[in-house]
Amino acid sequence: MEVTYDGKSLILGCASTGAKFTPANHKPTGDNLLDEICVGSTIKNSAEALLAEADALYSRGCRYYHYHARNPNTHEQTTSNEVYQKISRELQRRCKDMLISFGASRNGAEVRESIGQFGEWERLSQCSLPFHLGGAHFVTIQSAVELQLMCELERQFGEWSFDTIESPQFGEAVLAYQPSDQLTESRLDTYSTSKGADYGRTSPLIQFEVYRSAIEARDRLGLFHEVEWVQAQRSYAMSRYAVEHPLLRLGHNGQINVTLLFGFSPRLPFPRSYTEFKRVVNAAKNLEHDLTEPGVKQRHVTITVGAAVLPQQAEAHFIPLDVGPRAGQRACALRRLVSYASQPDSCVDILRFGMEDSPYTVSRHGEIGLADNCDLAEVVLAELAANGARVETDHQEIFERLGLHWVRRSVLLEQRRRPLGRPVDRRLQPV
Repeated sequence: MEVTYDGKSLILGCASTGAKFTPANHKPTGDNLLDEICVGSTIKNSAEALLAEADALYSRGCRYYHYHARNPNTHEQTTSNEVYQKISRELQRRCKDMLISFGASRNGAEVRESIGQFGEWERLSQCSLPFHLGGAHFVTIQSAVELQLMCELERQFGEWSFDTIESPQFGEAVLAYQPSDQLTESRLDTYSTSKGADYGRTSPLIQFEVYRSAIEARDRLGLFHEVEWVQAQRSYAMSRYAVEHPLLRLGHNGQINVTLLFGFSPRLPFPRSYTEFKRVVNAAKNLEHDLTEPGVKQRHVTITVGAAVLPQQAEAHFIPLDVGPRAGQRACALRRLVSYASQPDSCVDILRFGMEDSPYTVSRHGEIGLADNCDLAEVVLAELAANGARVETDHQEIFERLGLHWVRRSVLLEQRRRPLGRPVDRRLQPV
Protein backbone atom coordinates (compact mmCIF):
# COMPACT_ATOMS: atom_id res chain seq x y z
CA MET A 1 0.00 0.00 0.00
CA GLU A 2 1.38 3.41 -0.95
CA VAL A 3 1.81 5.75 2.01
CA THR A 4 0.61 9.35 1.64
CA TYR A 5 1.64 12.09 4.07
CA ASP A 6 -0.86 14.59 5.44
CA GLY A 7 1.83 17.08 6.38
CA LYS A 8 2.24 15.94 9.99
CA SER A 9 5.90 15.65 10.86
CA LEU A 10 7.51 14.52 14.10
CA ILE A 11 11.04 14.80 15.43
CA LEU A 12 12.28 11.33 16.30
CA GLY A 13 13.77 11.11 19.80
CA CYS A 14 15.50 8.35 21.75
CA ALA A 15 15.78 8.07 25.56
CA SER A 16 18.83 5.87 25.37
CA THR A 17 19.59 4.65 28.89
CA GLY A 18 17.26 5.89 31.60
CA ALA A 19 17.46 5.80 35.37
CA LYS A 20 15.40 2.91 36.73
CA PHE A 21 16.27 -0.21 34.72
CA THR A 22 19.57 -1.05 36.45
CA PRO A 23 20.92 -4.19 38.16
CA ALA A 24 20.67 -2.75 41.68
CA ASN A 25 17.21 -1.25 41.16
CA HIS A 26 15.56 -4.59 40.37
CA LYS A 27 14.74 -7.44 42.70
CA PRO A 28 14.82 -10.76 40.77
CA THR A 29 11.43 -12.37 40.23
CA GLY A 30 12.44 -15.72 38.74
CA ASP A 31 10.92 -14.77 35.38
CA ASN A 32 14.03 -14.80 33.20
CA LEU A 33 12.68 -12.55 30.44
CA LEU A 34 11.20 -10.03 32.83
CA ASP A 35 14.37 -9.93 34.92
CA GLU A 36 16.56 -9.42 31.83
CA ILE A 37 14.45 -6.45 30.78
CA CYS A 38 14.29 -4.86 34.24
CA VAL A 39 18.03 -5.06 34.97
CA GLY A 40 18.66 -3.34 31.62
CA SER A 41 20.45 -6.23 29.93
CA THR A 42 20.05 -4.65 26.47
CA ILE A 43 20.96 -1.10 27.57
CA LYS A 44 24.32 0.06 26.25
CA ASN A 45 26.72 1.29 28.95
CA SER A 46 30.16 1.82 27.43
CA ALA A 47 30.79 5.00 25.47
CA GLU A 48 31.82 2.97 22.42
CA ALA A 49 28.59 0.96 22.36
CA LEU A 50 26.40 3.99 23.04
CA LEU A 51 27.98 6.05 20.27
CA ALA A 52 27.77 3.21 17.75
CA GLU A 53 24.09 2.89 18.58
CA ALA A 54 23.64 6.66 18.32
CA ASP A 55 25.16 6.57 14.83
CA ALA A 56 22.66 3.89 13.83
CA LEU A 57 19.77 5.87 15.30
CA TYR A 58 20.91 9.03 13.53
CA SER A 59 20.92 7.18 10.22
CA ARG A 60 17.28 6.24 10.90
CA GLY A 61 16.32 9.90 11.37
CA CYS A 62 16.72 10.33 15.13
CA ARG A 63 17.52 13.98 15.94
CA TYR A 64 16.92 14.13 19.71
CA TYR A 65 19.04 12.06 22.10
CA HIS A 66 18.14 11.93 25.81
CA TYR A 67 20.82 10.43 28.03
CA HIS A 68 21.21 9.46 31.71
CA ALA A 69 24.85 8.91 32.60
CA ARG A 70 25.74 5.44 33.86
CA ASN A 71 28.86 4.03 35.44
CA PRO A 72 30.26 1.86 32.62
CA ASN A 73 31.55 -0.68 35.16
CA THR A 74 28.55 -1.09 37.49
CA HIS A 75 25.83 -0.05 35.00
CA GLU A 76 24.30 2.09 37.76
CA GLN A 77 23.39 5.76 37.59
CA THR A 78 26.18 8.24 38.17
CA THR A 79 26.48 11.99 38.66
CA SER A 80 29.88 12.06 36.95
CA ASN A 81 29.95 14.94 34.51
CA GLU A 82 32.95 13.35 32.83
CA VAL A 83 30.66 10.57 31.63
CA TYR A 84 28.11 13.10 30.32
CA GLN A 85 30.81 15.15 28.62
CA LYS A 86 32.41 12.20 26.88
CA ILE A 87 29.13 11.19 25.25
CA SER A 88 28.17 14.77 24.35
CA ARG A 89 31.48 15.67 22.73
CA GLU A 90 31.43 12.62 20.51
CA LEU A 91 27.77 13.08 19.62
CA GLN A 92 28.48 16.66 18.61
CA ARG A 93 31.33 15.48 16.40
CA ARG A 94 29.64 12.46 14.83
CA CYS A 95 25.95 13.49 14.68
CA LYS A 96 26.18 17.22 14.04
CA ASP A 97 22.45 17.93 13.90
CA MET A 98 21.52 15.88 16.98
CA LEU A 99 19.77 17.74 19.79
CA ILE A 100 21.21 16.47 23.08
CA SER A 101 19.23 16.20 26.31
CA PHE A 102 20.58 15.11 29.71
CA GLY A 103 18.36 13.45 32.29
CA ALA A 104 18.36 14.65 35.89
CA SER A 105 15.94 12.45 37.85
CA ARG A 106 18.72 10.29 39.21
CA ASN A 107 18.79 8.01 42.22
CA GLY A 108 20.57 4.82 43.30
CA ALA A 109 23.42 4.15 45.71
CA GLU A 110 26.13 5.91 43.71
CA VAL A 111 23.98 9.00 43.22
CA ARG A 112 23.04 9.16 46.91
CA GLU A 113 26.71 8.84 47.83
CA SER A 114 27.63 11.79 45.60
CA ILE A 115 24.78 13.91 46.95
CA GLY A 116 25.81 13.05 50.51
CA GLN A 117 29.34 14.23 49.74
CA PHE A 118 28.67 17.29 47.58
CA GLY A 119 25.03 18.24 48.16
CA GLU A 120 21.77 18.13 46.21
CA TRP A 121 23.23 20.13 43.29
CA GLU A 122 24.98 16.90 42.24
CA ARG A 123 21.65 15.71 40.88
CA LEU A 124 21.53 18.62 38.43
CA SER A 125 25.16 19.69 38.08
CA GLN A 126 25.17 18.84 34.37
CA CYS A 127 22.97 21.95 33.90
CA SER A 128 26.05 24.14 34.23
CA LEU A 129 28.13 22.46 31.50
CA PRO A 130 28.72 24.75 28.49
CA PHE A 131 27.67 23.06 25.28
CA HIS A 132 31.10 23.23 23.66
CA LEU A 133 32.62 21.56 26.75
CA GLY A 134 30.32 18.55 26.63
CA GLY A 135 27.03 20.01 27.79
CA ALA A 136 23.56 19.52 26.33
CA HIS A 137 20.97 21.63 24.55
CA PHE A 138 18.46 20.53 27.20
CA VAL A 139 18.52 19.18 30.76
CA THR A 140 15.26 17.91 32.28
CA ILE A 141 15.37 20.12 35.37
CA GLN A 142 11.92 19.13 36.65
CA SER A 143 10.94 15.61 37.48
CA ALA A 144 10.63 13.39 40.50
CA VAL A 145 12.26 15.19 43.43
CA GLU A 146 11.24 18.70 42.43
CA LEU A 147 7.60 17.69 42.81
CA GLN A 148 8.17 17.52 46.57
CA LEU A 149 7.46 21.25 46.48
CA MET A 150 3.98 20.61 45.14
CA CYS A 151 3.26 17.95 47.77
CA GLU A 152 3.86 20.57 50.46
CA LEU A 153 1.85 23.17 48.52
CA GLU A 154 -1.07 20.71 48.40
CA ARG A 155 -0.90 20.15 52.16
CA GLN A 156 -1.26 23.90 52.69
CA PHE A 157 -3.77 24.84 49.99
CA GLY A 158 -5.37 21.56 48.87
CA GLU A 159 -4.92 19.54 45.69
CA TRP A 160 -5.15 21.34 42.36
CA SER A 161 -7.01 20.26 39.22
CA PHE A 162 -6.03 21.27 35.69
CA ASP A 163 -8.69 24.00 35.80
CA THR A 164 -7.78 25.44 39.20
CA ILE A 165 -4.10 25.61 38.24
CA GLU A 166 -5.23 28.11 35.59
CA SER A 167 -7.12 30.20 38.16
CA PRO A 168 -6.09 33.41 39.95
CA GLN A 169 -6.16 31.43 43.22
CA PHE A 170 -3.17 29.40 42.09
CA GLY A 171 -1.25 32.57 41.30
CA GLU A 172 -1.99 33.81 44.80
CA ALA A 173 -0.81 30.49 46.27
CA VAL A 174 2.45 30.74 44.32
CA LEU A 175 3.26 34.03 46.04
CA ALA A 176 2.01 32.98 49.47
CA TYR A 177 3.76 29.62 49.70
CA GLN A 178 7.15 29.52 51.42
CA PRO A 179 9.02 26.19 50.99
CA SER A 180 10.01 24.67 54.32
CA ASP A 181 13.45 23.43 55.28
CA GLN A 182 12.09 20.23 56.87
CA LEU A 183 14.12 17.22 55.76
CA THR A 184 12.11 14.13 54.80
CA GLU A 185 12.66 10.93 52.88
CA SER A 186 11.60 11.54 49.29
CA ARG A 187 9.79 8.64 47.66
CA LEU A 188 7.23 9.00 44.91
CA ASP A 189 4.24 6.84 44.09
CA THR A 190 5.46 5.72 40.68
CA TYR A 191 5.39 2.63 38.51
CA SER A 192 9.00 1.60 38.85
CA THR A 193 11.45 -1.17 39.52
CA SER A 194 11.77 -2.24 43.17
CA LYS A 195 14.16 0.56 44.17
CA GLY A 196 13.59 3.02 41.36
CA ALA A 197 11.42 5.47 43.30
CA ASP A 198 13.75 6.26 46.24
CA TYR A 199 15.34 9.71 46.02
CA GLY A 200 16.93 10.15 49.43
CA ARG A 201 16.49 12.80 52.13
CA THR A 202 15.79 16.39 51.12
CA SER A 203 13.50 19.37 51.79
CA PRO A 204 11.21 21.60 49.70
CA LEU A 205 13.52 24.57 50.32
CA ILE A 206 16.54 22.66 49.04
CA GLN A 207 14.58 21.66 45.94
CA PHE A 208 13.47 25.25 45.35
CA GLU A 209 17.04 26.52 45.49
CA VAL A 210 18.32 23.72 43.23
CA TYR A 211 15.55 24.38 40.71
CA ARG A 212 16.33 28.09 40.78
CA SER A 213 20.05 27.46 40.29
CA ALA A 214 19.31 25.15 37.36
CA ILE A 215 17.22 27.78 35.56
CA GLU A 216 19.91 30.41 36.14
CA ALA A 217 22.62 28.05 34.88
CA ARG A 218 20.76 27.40 31.63
CA ASP A 219 20.16 31.12 31.13
CA ARG A 220 23.77 31.97 31.86
CA LEU A 221 24.91 29.53 29.18
CA GLY A 222 22.33 30.64 26.64
CA LEU A 223 20.91 27.10 26.56
CA PHE A 224 17.35 25.81 26.57
CA HIS A 225 14.66 24.87 29.08
CA GLU A 226 13.14 21.41 29.38
CA VAL A 227 10.89 19.93 32.06
CA GLU A 228 9.56 16.42 32.54
CA TRP A 229 6.02 15.58 33.68
CA VAL A 230 5.50 12.36 35.63
CA GLN A 231 2.35 13.08 37.70
CA ALA A 232 -0.03 15.08 35.42
CA GLN A 233 -1.75 17.76 37.55
CA ARG A 234 1.07 17.84 40.10
CA SER A 235 3.65 18.18 37.33
CA TYR A 236 1.58 20.89 35.68
CA ALA A 237 1.35 22.70 39.01
CA MET A 238 5.14 22.54 39.38
CA SER A 239 5.73 23.94 35.89
CA ARG A 240 3.11 26.66 36.33
CA TYR A 241 4.62 27.54 39.72
CA ALA A 242 8.07 27.84 38.11
CA VAL A 243 6.72 29.99 35.26
CA GLU A 244 4.89 32.35 37.62
CA HIS A 245 7.29 32.60 40.57
CA PRO A 246 9.29 35.86 40.39
CA LEU A 247 12.51 34.15 41.54
CA LEU A 248 12.24 31.32 39.00
CA ARG A 249 10.57 32.61 35.82
CA LEU A 250 10.94 29.37 33.92
CA GLY A 251 10.78 30.03 30.18
CA HIS A 252 11.23 33.79 30.47
CA ASN A 253 13.60 33.51 27.49
CA GLY A 254 10.66 32.44 25.33
CA GLN A 255 11.06 28.64 25.17
CA ILE A 256 10.14 25.46 27.15
CA ASN A 257 10.12 21.85 25.99
CA VAL A 258 7.75 19.69 28.08
CA THR A 259 8.31 15.92 28.12
CA LEU A 260 5.17 13.95 29.02
CA LEU A 261 5.99 10.46 30.30
CA PHE A 262 2.67 8.67 30.01
CA GLY A 263 2.47 5.57 32.22
CA PHE A 264 5.20 6.72 34.62
CA SER A 265 2.89 6.85 37.64
CA PRO A 266 -0.72 6.33 38.75
CA ARG A 267 -1.10 10.11 38.47
CA LEU A 268 -0.01 10.07 34.81
CA PRO A 269 -1.31 6.73 33.53
CA PHE A 270 -0.93 5.74 29.92
CA PRO A 271 -4.09 7.11 28.21
CA ARG A 272 -6.86 4.74 27.20
CA SER A 273 -8.02 7.13 24.48
CA TYR A 274 -6.82 9.99 22.30
CA THR A 275 -9.09 12.34 24.26
CA GLU A 276 -7.23 11.52 27.50
CA PHE A 277 -3.91 12.02 25.71
CA LYS A 278 -4.92 15.43 24.37
CA ARG A 279 -6.10 16.65 27.77
CA VAL A 280 -2.58 16.40 29.17
CA VAL A 281 -0.94 17.79 26.02
CA ASN A 282 -3.29 20.78 26.01
CA ALA A 283 -2.50 21.49 29.67
CA ALA A 284 1.20 21.63 28.83
CA LYS A 285 0.56 23.98 25.91
CA ASN A 286 -1.25 26.31 28.33
CA LEU A 287 2.15 27.22 29.74
CA GLU A 288 2.54 29.49 26.72
CA HIS A 289 0.61 32.19 28.56
CA ASP A 290 0.78 33.73 32.04
CA LEU A 291 -2.12 33.56 34.50
CA THR A 292 -2.51 37.33 34.37
CA GLU A 293 -2.78 37.40 30.56
CA PRO A 294 -4.41 34.13 29.46
CA GLY A 295 -4.82 35.22 25.84
CA VAL A 296 -1.28 36.46 25.26
CA LYS A 297 1.47 34.07 24.16
CA GLN A 298 4.58 34.75 26.24
CA ARG A 299 6.73 31.73 25.34
CA HIS A 300 6.85 28.87 22.85
CA VAL A 301 6.04 25.50 24.43
CA THR A 302 6.89 22.32 22.56
CA ILE A 303 5.79 18.81 23.46
CA THR A 304 7.73 15.55 23.73
CA VAL A 305 5.82 12.34 24.49
CA GLY A 306 7.02 8.97 25.76
CA ALA A 307 5.40 5.64 26.73
CA ALA A 308 6.89 4.82 30.14
CA VAL A 309 5.16 1.47 30.64
CA LEU A 310 6.77 -1.32 32.68
CA PRO A 311 6.99 -4.76 31.04
CA GLN A 312 4.81 -6.13 33.86
CA GLN A 313 2.04 -3.81 32.64
CA ALA A 314 2.47 -4.35 28.90
CA GLU A 315 -0.41 -6.80 28.59
CA ALA A 316 -2.87 -4.45 30.32
CA HIS A 317 -2.07 -1.76 27.74
CA PHE A 318 -2.41 -4.05 24.72
CA ILE A 319 -5.84 -2.75 23.72
CA PRO A 320 -7.64 -1.54 20.56
CA LEU A 321 -6.64 1.78 19.01
CA ASP A 322 -9.30 4.47 18.88
CA VAL A 323 -7.72 6.68 16.19
CA GLY A 324 -5.78 6.35 12.96
CA PRO A 325 -5.93 3.87 10.07
CA ARG A 326 -5.56 0.93 12.48
CA ALA A 327 -8.43 1.96 14.74
CA GLY A 328 -10.03 -1.12 16.27
CA GLN A 329 -6.84 -3.19 16.15
CA ARG A 330 -5.09 -4.08 19.39
CA ALA A 331 -1.74 -2.38 19.85
CA CYS A 332 0.89 -1.93 22.57
CA ALA A 333 1.48 1.34 24.41
CA LEU A 334 4.34 2.41 22.12
CA ARG A 335 2.35 1.84 18.91
CA ARG A 336 -0.63 3.64 20.41
CA LEU A 337 1.64 6.56 21.37
CA VAL A 338 2.83 6.80 17.75
CA SER A 339 -0.78 6.80 16.53
CA TYR A 340 -1.74 9.56 18.95
CA ALA A 341 1.30 11.70 18.12
CA SER A 342 0.66 11.25 14.38
CA GLN A 343 -2.78 12.87 14.50
CA PRO A 344 -2.80 16.25 12.71
CA ASP A 345 -4.03 18.09 15.82
CA SER A 346 -1.82 16.25 18.37
CA CYS A 347 0.43 19.29 19.07
CA VAL A 348 3.32 16.82 19.56
CA ASP A 349 6.77 17.86 18.35
CA ILE A 350 9.13 15.08 19.54
CA LEU A 351 8.13 11.42 19.58
CA ARG A 352 10.32 9.65 22.12
CA PHE A 353 11.08 5.95 22.47
CA GLY A 354 13.88 4.02 24.13
CA MET A 355 15.33 2.03 26.98
CA GLU A 356 14.34 4.63 29.57
CA ASP A 357 10.65 4.30 28.79
CA SER A 358 9.62 0.84 27.54
CA PRO A 359 12.76 -1.28 27.01
CA TYR A 360 11.09 -4.17 25.20
CA THR A 361 9.06 -4.95 22.08
CA VAL A 362 5.50 -6.20 21.91
CA SER A 363 4.48 -8.39 18.97
CA ARG A 364 1.25 -7.99 17.01
CA HIS A 365 -0.08 -10.79 19.24
CA GLY A 366 0.84 -9.05 22.49
CA GLU A 367 3.98 -11.03 23.38
CA ILE A 368 6.90 -9.08 24.88
CA GLY A 369 10.53 -9.63 23.85
CA LEU A 370 14.02 -8.26 24.39
CA ALA A 371 14.94 -5.18 22.38
CA ASP A 372 17.46 -2.40 22.09
CA ASN A 373 16.96 1.19 20.94
CA CYS A 374 17.41 0.34 17.25
CA ASP A 375 14.73 -2.35 17.47
CA LEU A 376 12.33 0.17 18.99
CA ALA A 377 13.20 2.72 16.31
CA GLU A 378 12.10 0.26 13.63
CA VAL A 379 8.76 -0.23 15.40
CA VAL A 380 8.22 3.51 15.59
CA LEU A 381 9.18 4.14 11.97
CA ALA A 382 6.79 1.46 10.75
CA GLU A 383 3.93 2.94 12.78
CA LEU A 384 4.68 6.47 11.59
CA ALA A 385 4.51 5.31 7.99
CA ALA A 386 1.26 3.46 8.65
CA ASN A 387 -0.23 6.64 10.10
CA GLY A 388 0.88 8.82 7.20
CA ALA A 389 3.33 10.86 9.29
CA ARG A 390 6.94 11.59 8.47
CA VAL A 391 10.18 12.09 10.38
CA GLU A 392 11.51 15.65 10.42
CA THR A 393 15.28 15.80 9.85
CA ASP A 394 15.85 19.34 8.55
CA HIS A 395 18.02 21.04 11.18
CA GLN A 396 16.82 24.59 10.50
CA GLU A 397 13.20 23.48 10.59
CA ILE A 398 13.73 21.63 13.88
CA PHE A 399 15.37 24.64 15.53
CA GLU A 400 12.57 26.93 14.37
CA ARG A 401 9.90 24.48 15.46
CA LEU A 402 11.32 24.10 18.96
CA GLY A 403 11.68 27.84 19.45
CA LEU A 404 15.46 27.60 19.73
CA HIS A 405 16.54 30.11 17.09
CA TRP A 406 15.22 33.05 19.08
CA VAL A 407 17.21 31.96 22.15
CA ARG A 408 20.32 31.49 20.03
CA ARG A 409 19.96 34.87 18.34
CA SER A 410 18.92 37.01 21.30
CA VAL A 411 20.04 35.36 24.51
CA LEU A 412 23.33 33.82 23.45
CA LEU A 413 24.33 37.03 21.67
CA GLU A 414 23.54 38.95 24.85
CA GLN A 415 25.69 36.53 26.83
CA ARG A 416 28.68 37.23 24.63
CA ARG A 417 28.35 40.95 25.24
CA ARG A 418 28.53 40.51 28.99
CA PRO A 419 31.36 39.49 31.33
CA LEU A 420 31.61 35.76 31.92
CA GLY A 421 29.19 34.61 34.59
CA ARG A 422 26.72 37.51 34.48
CA PRO A 423 23.16 36.29 33.87
CA VAL A 424 21.04 37.35 30.93
CA ASP A 425 18.76 40.35 31.52
CA ARG A 426 15.45 38.84 32.60
CA ARG A 427 13.57 41.70 30.94
CA LEU A 428 14.40 40.32 27.51
CA GLN A 429 11.26 39.17 25.79
CA PRO A 430 10.80 37.39 22.46
CA VAL A 431 9.49 39.41 19.56
